[in-house]
Amino acid sequence: MSASGAVLRHEFFSESFSAGPPRLPLVNNLSLKNSPPDFAMRFIAALTALTLLPSIACAGSNVEVSLDEQPAAASTPITEASSQLSASTQAEFDHAHVLFDNLLKKHVKDGWLDYRGVIGEKEKLGAYLAQLEGVKPEELAAWSREQKYSFWINAYNAHVIQLVIDHFPVRSIKDIGGAVFGQVWDKEFIKLTAFHPDGDDDLLSLNDIEHSILRPRFKDARVHAAVNCASYSCPVLMGSAFTADKLEEQLERQMRLFVNDPLRNTIDPNGKSAKISSIFDWFEADFVRDSGSVRAYLQKYARPEAAKFLEQAELEFLDYGWSLNDIGADRK
Repeated sequence: MSASGAVLRHEFFSESFSAGPPRLPLVNNLSLKNSPPDFAMRFIAALTALTLLPSIACAGSNVEVSLDEQPAAASTPITEASSQLSASTQAEFDHAHVLFDNLLKKHVKDGWLDYRGVIGEKEKLGAYLAQLEGVKPEELAAWSREQKYSFWINAYNAHVIQLVIDHFPVRSIKDIGGAVFGQVWDKEFIKLTAFHPDGDDDLLSLNDIEHSILRPRFKDARVHAAVNCASYSCPVLMGSAFTADKLEEQLERQMRLFVNDPLRNTIDPNGKSAKISSIFDWFEADFVRDSGSVRAYLQKYARPEAAKFLEQAELEFLDYGWSLNDIGADRK
């Protein structure tokens, strides 16, 4: 009890019961009318005290709280606090793809990849793959087209690298193999199960990402210059991650570089024919969709003199080289 409450109660009872506690008369034996005046006053005082005692006690308690304690802050319900904590601790996805971007900037040189260097930092690649795996379908659904597109291109390229370093050293990615009697492209090892194009919980393959997600959903032939299959004849691996804010520029640059790369396409105005990548044969429908014909697509990205030559040049397709795009490979 507080000091003020105790004093209040002491003063009241000192005045009312200075002559000792009253003895209440039985109504059927005594009458206040016939009682001595001092007894009547004591009786009235006693009744008043009994009536006011609960409220006085409460008043004392209230005074005690206001003087001795500060009111407790309103507490947040446990469920609400938990959801707030979860929201604050769950980091948003890094659309700059910094982990992957740093690895590529460090280990890609002139389009060739230093696989041994990546192996020395494989925990960073693993951390990036974990970021990809942490994305939920409803989260990705809210992203822009460019964010989704960048996500899937980087996912493809990062998993190709992971697959190779898991089996390194190999002369070709095709030596890794896939399912029984299958190819590496059908190997189900990608832990983005929530995004399986068939709606099941199976692991994804590289073919799932390329042919069931990237090509049909984004309908952009430039994707063929963006994804890298870890092979000599593939369009070169870009030395940075694809990002939504630079995606258009990156795709344009990659396709232009690919078309004019003499190691992947030989378009020599002094020659009689243009020898182009088999990619333009395998995925002809994509290039026709975007430009009307493979020839028109090539002309769009070729240098001016080569574009002129392509008007009449005969198109031939080069054999595809599947040797690993390792910076240390012997290409003689």
